[in-house]
Amino acid sequence: MIIGTVIGAGIYILIGSLAVEVGPGLFISYFIALVVAVSSSLCFAQIATIYPVTAGTYKYAKMFFSDYTGFIIGWLRLITGFYGLTLMATGFTEYVNTPFGINNKIIGIGLLFIFFIINWFGIQTTERVQRVLVSIVTLGLIIFTTLGIFKIDINNLLNPFKAGTTSLIRGSMTAFFAYSGMYFVAEIGDEIKNPHKNIPLSIIIASIIIGALYITTSLVFSGGLGWDFIKANQPNLVGASSVFFNPYLTNLIKISAIIAVVMPINSIFAGASRLAYSLSDDGYLPGFFSKLNKSQVPGITLVIMFIMSSLLLLLDMTILYIGTLTSIVTLISMALIAIAALKIKLNNPEKISEAQMELPASILYLIVFITIISALVLSIVSMFEDPMIFYALLVWVFIGSMYYFITGYIKNK
Repeated sequence: MIIGTVIGAGIYILIGSLAVEVGPGLFISYFIALVVAVSSSLCFAQIATIYPVTAGTYKYAKMFFSDYTGFIIGWLRLITGFYGLTLMATGFTEYVNTPFGINNKIIGIGLLFIFFIINWFGIQTTERVQRVLVSIVTLGLIIFTTLGIFKIDINNLLNPFKAGTTSLIRGSMTAFFAYSGMYFVAEIGDEIKNPHKNIPLSIIIASIIIGALYITTSLVFSGGLGWDFIKANQPNLVGASSVFFNPYLTNLIKISAIIAVVMPINSIFAGASRLAYSLSDDGYLPGFFSKLNKSQVPGITLVIMFIMSSLLLLLDMTILYIGTLTSIVTLISMALIAIAALKIKLNNPEKISEAQMELPASILYLIVFITIISALVLSIVSMFEDPMIFYALLVWVFIGSMYYFITGYIKNK
């Protein structure tokens, strides 16, 4: 589920425009972003091995800070869950030529409906579908890297700082978004067997697999094509495959790319519906959000998610806006979780010593520092480049705050 949440447009589509910006240092940008993603994910893993819960980001913010903080984080992540579904569906329609002149929006809504049905039948069905999709997507990357390694010209990689250090840092910020979702399994903790062991273990295993795939893919991409070719043609992964391989292999990679673009929809439906369930169970949302269907999933919530994301799809919102706003909320959540992991270490060290995964103090302090600083830098840079993202975030925080205090007042009455 983690691999299926992370591997998607970030490597199959984004890699070309990122390579134009960072040049031969493409693999360095992906590596720096990997360090940030793994650091934040290990913070999640440390907490999840002690407190495995569903909707972990919301629950941990509420547990270690305040009810208000927890609600706002849950509220923002729920809103961006709708955005995330729209983002993936829009990305698919822009990447694939739709047949028979069918409107792209209809294709996107149909795609959302398919994954809505898959999630309707429970987490085991969701996981089985994800397993098949992940196999196809990772196969595409494995083909690209194992065969493409023979296409590398070492001269294309000899000067990784050719585009400048600033470009590499900016590129790392962009590449980080390709790793979003590394801690997804912490959002469905109650449905994991032996979660104290399997949540941190799955995060670590997935980080190794994803990191290896991304770094090797970036090396083959920039080393095989060269920066001059990339700047002139701006190819995505399929475009690079058409240069390296015969049409048969290129089509295989294209199929895996198409699936990679839509695969995160499965995880977003699963994660966001559990978040809405938890918010409802705690009294922040109406009770029908927590009603379970025969498959023991919040069915009404899934219906609402499908309707809302379909409506957003019809509004023609830009992918950049949706993606950046979603990432900002993720970064804020990361920083809070890192602080929460530090609070456990300082205030309840016995909890960590009793856990099935105990990070050494020096490692924990380091990853907390990396996560907090990275989250601040990435958030500030993103909002500085597009102030509308900052204003949109303020609007959603204001609406959520008004809802929280008004409903709280009504309850107290």
